[in-house]
Amino acid sequence: MTDSVAASAELLARVVALVGEFGEVGDVDRDSVVAQVGSTRASIRALSLAPGLEVLTVTQLVAVNLPNTDDLRDDVESYDAQLSLGALRRSDPDGVTTDVLQYYTFPAGSLDDIPLLTVLHMVLSAGADAAVRLSGGQGPS
Repeated sequence: MTDSVAASAELLARVVALVGEFGEVGDVDRDSVVAQVGSTRASIRALSLAPGLEVLTVTQLVAVNLPNTDDLRDDVESYDAQLSLGALRRSDPDGVTTDVLQYYTFPAGSLDDIPLLTVLHMVLSAGADAAVRLSGGQGPS
């Protein structure tokens, strides 16, 4: 195992332990973990971009198959503007229906556990809150 692969694997193992503090850990493979936070599911992937530069990418499914209306567009843009971290986007801005996803990528390899837990909690909890707001309290199915 190369140093960068080992660093990514170590970071992912830390993520699995930390996400369990506020969500449920689902499938885990060598590069990613699926987490359930509130009604949402998120894929968290660990990548080593260069020696000493490990990043986490978070893709969170916030809402599924919503009518793609002007009101939804406005709501997504409004909620996106309120996020401290990450970006909220419709998966298909031109379709009849769309999913809503939150994305965030950040360098995480050098973060200690408490700061890493804090960032993950802030991002994933904000997505879970957006799910409740966008889906009228239901979240993705």
